[in-house]
Amino acid sequence: MIEIFLTGCVKILIVIDAQNDTFDRRGTNFAEWAKVIEDGLAKRIDLAIENNESILYTKNLYPDFEYKERSAESIKFDEAIYPGFYTRLEKHGDEYTKTFYGIPPTEAKNIYENYKDEVETNQMIEFIGVETNVCVLANIMVIQNIFPEANITINKNLVAAASDDLHDKTLEILSNMNVFIAE
Repeated sequence: MIEIFLTGCVKILIVIDAQNDTFDRRGTNFAEWAKVIEDGLAKRIDLAIENNESILYTKNLYPDFEYKERSAESIKFDEAIYPGFYTRLEKHGDEYTKTFYGIPPTEAKNIYENYKDEVETNQMIEFIGVETNVCVLANIMVIQNIFPEANITINKNLVAAASDDLHDKTLEILSNMNVFIAE
């Protein structure tokens, strides 16, 4: 079932925060776990493109107070989509910006308007990206609230967190919130 699921049944793929911040060694929040999932994320995005699935991706923008703590150049670098994903997402995906953790109400409304018919007919949404216990969790909650009828899944091998313990606990919490955990 999972093999069938991963080869084309998912109709909307949501990629969370595939940015320099976590994936580039020069990023402010870089961690080795991002490198562990990098190839898998690229392959999953390629599969979505091949299967003509809709792709949404978030881009985290840093709030104004960050500019007091570090340079605009550093922030601009961190906010950029990581080059390993940039061309794929820019060409085949729809960008939704956020500050802090979850997609804000105006962006959520846009997602609802842009994808309501697709979700109504297909009802499959998959999440991948970083960080499991923060932005992935927050954005699943947003999407689950705007599309309560959707079947939401997360591939536990294509999400990561700085803490393995929080990663595992978040997956357990999500499984109790009707989110299917795939491998």
